[in-house]
Amino acid sequence: MNEGDITEKRIKELALRAYGNNYYTCTNFLGIAQISALKKIFMTDEDLKGMPYILYGGVSGCERCVAAFGSEEMFGYQCEFPISCILIKPRMQKYADKLTHRDILGATLNLGTKRETIGDIYIDENEAYMFCLNSVCDYIMENLIRIRHTFVSCELTEKKIDLEADGAETEVLVSSLRLDGVIAKVYKTSRSAAQSLIRAGRVYINGVVAESVGRNIKAGEIITVRGYGRMEYKDTLKETKKGNLMINIIIWR
Repeated sequence: MNEGDITEKRIKELALRAYGNNYYTCTNFLGIAQISALKKIFMTDEDLKGMPYILYGGVSGCERCVAAFGSEEMFGYQCEFPISCILIKPRMQKYADKLTHRDILGATLNLGTKRETIGDIYIDENEAYMFCLNSVCDYIMENLIRIRHTFVSCELTEKKIDLEADGAETEVLVSSLRLDGVIAKVYKTSRSAAQSLIRAGRVYINGVVAESVGRNIKAGEIITVRGYGRMEYKDTLKETKKGNLMINIIIWR
C-alpha cells in the first residue's frame, strides 16, 4: 500500500485501538489495492483474524472507501462515517466545459488536498457528486471555484446516488466462466492481454486482487479491472449447442 500514510502497520494500529478502547476508529479513503491488502491482513494476521470492520464510501457500491474498525454489535451503536458529499456544478451551464472525473479530481488536488481525503466522484450530466472527508469539506467548498475554464459552485448535499442506475445490464457470449476469458470478451481485448492484466495485479474480485487467470467467476461477484471499469456477473442464461455460455452481467465504466 502506498497512498498517503496508510500502511499495514497503521491499519493494525487503528484496529487494535478500536478493539482496546471500545470505539470506532477510521482510516482515510482507501483505494482498491489498499482495500485488497486490508482484507488480506484481516484474514492472515492472528491478532486481527475474525475481528469486524466496515467499508463505506458514502453510498453502497463505492470503489474508494473508508474502513471503520468495530461493529454495532461490539460497541452498541452505529458508526458515523466522517464522509461528506459535495455537489459541484457550473455557474452557467450554457458556457460550461464538459467536465470529467479527471478534471474535477485534478482541480481539487491542485488546492493542496491529499488524494486520501477524496473518495469517489460521480458525474451526472454536467454536475458532479464528490465524496470527501469531513475534515476537508469546508475548505474544498470555499476554494474550488474553477475547473478548467468553467466557474463552479459547491454545496453540501445528502442526495443519494443510485450507482446501480449507472450500470448497463447486458448479455455476453463466452466460452466458459474463466476470469481471463470473461475480461477479454467484455473489454474486447485478447485473452493474453487479459492474463497480463491479472498477473500485473490490476484485476480485483470483490475488492481482493485476483491471483489466478483460470479462476471461474461466481454469481454476484464484482470484478474490477483498473483502467477499464467494473462488472458484476449475475447469472448464466443458457448454454449453446456448441457449449458456449450466454451470461448476464452489469457493466460500469
